Amino acid sequence: MPDEQVAATRRRTSYRLHVLSWRLAFLAGALTALTQVLRANHVIGHLASVVVVVALAAVFCGALLLVLVTGAIQAAHFSVNPLGRGAVQRQVRFGRMLLVDLVTLPWSPQGHRR
Repeated sequence: MPDEQVAATRRRTSYRLHVLSWRLAFLAGALTALTQVLRANHVIGHLASVVVVVALAAVFCGALLLVLVTGAIQAAHFSVNPLGRGAVQRQVRFGRMLLVDLVTLPWSPQGHRR
């Protein structure tokens, strides 16, 4: 496999991991909020609430750490292969691409876009 194909595969994998880690962070945050709502309405007990929130906080922190690492990889890639002419244009295009892919990118690497 030529070096360019290997690099492209690594960039795609890094980007996919970046998108999935953002999804995981959002999901953990939403589940933590839901747990607090259930606790406030006395649907679940205090101990169950604490256990769930601590576990979700660990997942959230891990996902954010992964976002930072994969974001740095993406930033290094886009500094070499820019999407636009200036730094602001690159950030805007990457932000738009990320927001679209948060919704449309399949969860599975073998999945296909519709």
